[in-house]
Amino acid sequence: MIRSVIGLLLAALCGLASAQSFPSKPLRILVPFPPGGGTDVAARALGEHLSRDLGQPVVVDNRPGGNSVIATQALARSEPDGHTLLLTTDFHSINAAFGASLPYDSLKDFAFVARVSTSPLMLVTHPGTGFKTLVDVVAAARAKTGTLSFASLGTSSPHYLGFEWFKRMAKIDMIDVPYKGGGPALAAVMGGQVSLSLVVASNGIRQAQAGKLVALAVTGPTRASVAPGVPTFAESGYPEFVMLNWYGILAPAATPRPAVQRLNASIVAALKTQAVQNRLVTAGVDAAPSTPEELEAWVGKDIANYRRMIELTGAKPEGR
Repeated sequence: MIRSVIGLLLAALCGLASAQSFPSKPLRILVPFPPGGGTDVAARALGEHLSRDLGQPVVVDNRPGGNSVIATQALARSEPDGHTLLLTTDFHSINAAFGASLPYDSLKDFAFVARVSTSPLMLVTHPGTGFKTLVDVVAAARAKTGTLSFASLGTSSPHYLGFEWFKRMAKIDMIDVPYKGGGPALAAVMGGQVSLSLVVASNGIRQAQAGKLVALAVTGPTRASVAPGVPTFAESGYPEFVMLNWYGILAPAATPRPAVQRLNASIVAALKTQAVQNRLVTAGVDAAPSTPEELEAWVGKDIANYRRMIELTGAKPEGR
């Protein structure tokens, strides 16, 4: 009995010491995409706040490639002391949902720290198509099967899976035209090379307001704050069609709980500041802080949703 009590006291003291000593060296945030994109902007905004709050430098380390697998594997192999983090996205869920042979377990090999943001996608078209609503798109696709095209970021992207899912729901056919990034895909629909695209809502509405695109619908459960005049897919007749992109912070699985809690508190505090919120808006996303448990549940549900989407559409990952 005495030994048990002593053991509990020692564990509590170790946890307290860990919380007090963390962080003890510079932190690193891995980003699975190149510099300049939304994830990079978000990581740097958080890094600046974390550095001030935690009293240690924070380095953003861009590790693009493999649909985020390269950076995620690097995190899984890192020392689990809370000093190496990953700002990941819904690509983490998609990779797991495809059931591909990954060099890590997408749930078991990570400690979930905090959700950073969520954002809907927006369906946009070139003004020259004449489409004003989602109903117009479906009517045109049924009248001329296989003539409409959409820009995607490859078969392992939410953009592609979203279109494939919608095609099945609406019982229509469209041609996939893959691009190497969101920028080129957006440029293609603005230039009229493709009929449609799913883009970050803030980017889509900005171009729509400039008269370069027409915004047709958003994929969120409610209308986007940046585009309150654009209906959801649900309002347009497809109540089951809901998709949200997200950013979240992960650490290696064995990261001490006190370090995870300290990081979560700092990230949540950052996301409540106007400065960080403004930076996220420039990246096209909305701050959406969470507890570690909420992020873990969110990712598990997201994987299940994408797995269902893949099963329904028969989509295959890149290179298969």
